[in-house]
Amino acid sequence: MDSITVAGFWVIPLIARNGAGGAELAELLDLTARRRLRPLVGTAYDLARARDAHEDLLGRRTKGKHVLRP
Repeated sequence: MDSITVAGFWVIPLIARNGAGGAELAELLDLTARRRLRPLVGTAYDLARARDAHEDLLGRRTKGKHVLRP
């Protein structure tokens, strides 16, 4: 099985540059605001299990985003 990654980026520096991002960034932000674009949540952990979450991530036993609940 191939290892496939979808990587993100930090939007703040992109927005800070005058005109950066253009129509594509505007569409991304619009989709997010309208809740049409949502992250894939793989596993939710209680905060007390943060170590388990990290070990699962390092062990490549996860899909989607981790959520730590207080």
